[in-house]
Amino acid sequence: MKVSLGLFLGLAAIATSAGRVSAADCGCAATEGASVVVSMNAGVVAGEGSACGPTVTYVEQTVMVPTQVTEMKSVTKTLSKMEERTRSYTVSKQVPRTEVKTREYTVQVPTAQTKTETYQVSVPRTVVEEVPYTVNVVVYDDKEESYTVQVPSTVQEAQTYTVQVPSTVVEQVPYTVQVPVYSDEVVNYTVNVCKTMQEQVPYTVQVPVYGTKEVPYTVQVPVYSDEVASYTVKVPYTEERQGSKTVCRRVPVTTMKSVCKDMGSYQTVMEEVQVASSCGVAASAGCGGGCAAPAASSCGCAAPAASDCGCAPAPMTKTVCKKVWVPNVVTEEIPMTSYTTEQVQEPYTYTVSLCRDEVQSRTVKKVSYTTETRSRTVKTCSYATETRTRTVNKTVMVPETRSRNVKKCSYATETRTRSVSKCVMNTETKTRMVNKTVCSTETKTRTVKVPRTVQETRTRSVSKCVTDMVAKERTVNFTVMVPETKTQTYNVTVMDTVKEEKTQTYSVCVPYTVTEEVAVTVCKMVPSTVSVPVTTAAPSCGGGCAAPAASSCGGGCAAPAAPACGCGS
Repeated sequence: MKVSLGLFLGLAAIATSAGRVSAADCGCAATEGASVVVSMNAGVVAGEGSACGPTVTYVEQTVMVPTQVTEMKSVTKTLSKMEERTRSYTVSKQVPRTEVKTREYTVQVPTAQTKTETYQVSVPRTVVEEVPYTVNVVVYDDKEESYTVQVPSTVQEAQTYTVQVPSTVVEQVPYTVQVPVYSDEVVNYTVNVCKTMQEQVPYTVQVPVYGTKEVPYTVQVPVYSDEVASYTVKVPYTEERQGSKTVCRRVPVTTMKSVCKDMGSYQTVMEEVQVASSCGVAASAGCGGGCAAPAASSCGCAAPAASDCGCAPAPMTKTVCKKVWVPNVVTEEIPMTSYTTEQVQEPYTYTVSLCRDEVQSRTVKKVSYTTETRSRTVKTCSYATETRTRTVNKTVMVPETRSRNVKKCSYATETRTRSVSKCVMNTETKTRMVNKTVCSTETKTRTVKVPRTVQETRTRSVSKCVTDMVAKERTVNFTVMVPETKTQTYNVTVMDTVKEEKTQTYSVCVPYTVTEEVAVTVCKMVPSTVSVPVTTAAPSCGGGCAAPAASSCGGGCAAPAAPACGCGS
């Protein structure tokens, strides 16, 4: 502000000095007690003066002065509060229910039976044969060979690698299908045709001779009894337990913040400034250039007051009051509230479905077996050997060639298309530092075994087993299990699912907005009226004063011959 005010005053002084006419041009000095009259804009301080000399006036100007003003500003602040809410949830319970069911089960009752069967017995016979065979014997020969060894060394280098970024594209892909084509084809095949020939063959017959016999036997007779058996059942029940859960809360935290404020003010400073004299600047500093005493005052100018050589007085100074902004930076600690999230352990109650073991009893049919001896009449059979002759049809297999139609399946290749979601990999190039192993080649020599195969014929003894089939008969006692169906009643525990609605109360941190009035210091430009000095030239009297005569002093004003401008007193 100090620089702006000084610049304004300097511009005003330059503007007024352009039209200023010095009083020394016409040899006039300001008359003591003369009044100056200046006609300017509103706010000009005017006074009466001589008609010949320059006038100084003060003009009131409006200047914008920065002023610190305290205003109230509305600030929105977000706070949070705890709010209780309620929610419903469904709890499933398992309720036991007993059902009576009936089931049928089959019991196998053993029954003893006898039968006669003819069976074939394989009688083995060992035959030893000499079998030649060929063996490949491997013979190893020594051989010198040269081989190359790669000696690794690690070098770091910048490697450019590509990254495949997947993207899915649906495209039509042709594929080949093998379509079966059936055709009839005649195929020849060989069949062994049976031809029957009759032949008389003697044979031995065992003729049975039957009789009766009492034979004792043992039977396992089942005895059924009722028995109470214990069994374990899982009975469900509910149990309430205490637990803890983590809840997030918003907690206000107040911290102090340093703020710099300019608490300066405008102060009035007294300053000396130069002011030009009313009669102008002296022509020279020597005595040879002073003003000559005028013979008569034609312009109303008085002689110089205290000048030995008739010189004009030196420039004068005056004291001017200025308003200067004096800064005063003050650091203040102001409280600032922020919110942090804090995790708090909060207890709560929850329900757990558990099962406990419960022992129950039921009646079970128990089977026990008692041994009982019984007797039965059995037919006995003894065999007598008898030789007989019979005509036997002997079958001879004769090969015969036949033909038949066969369905032949051949496959024809058929090209079809289908939509396939294809993953297209887009390549991105990147660079990384990798350890590269550089291998240098070295040649070495070693002795190796070279295999060579030699065939050799050998002989070995092979035991060959030849089987002869012999027919025999035997009596077999066997037990047949006869199924018997019975009915049993039993209890089944069925778990029914029962849903129950429960209500739970929980806390929620709800944010809300508060508007507060805060005092804020604002710098505003306030208009202020200041007085600015303006120097103006003397008004001309019909063209100004007459030209002076030659100066006897070489620089002063000559005495005018006659008042040419009529500006007498």
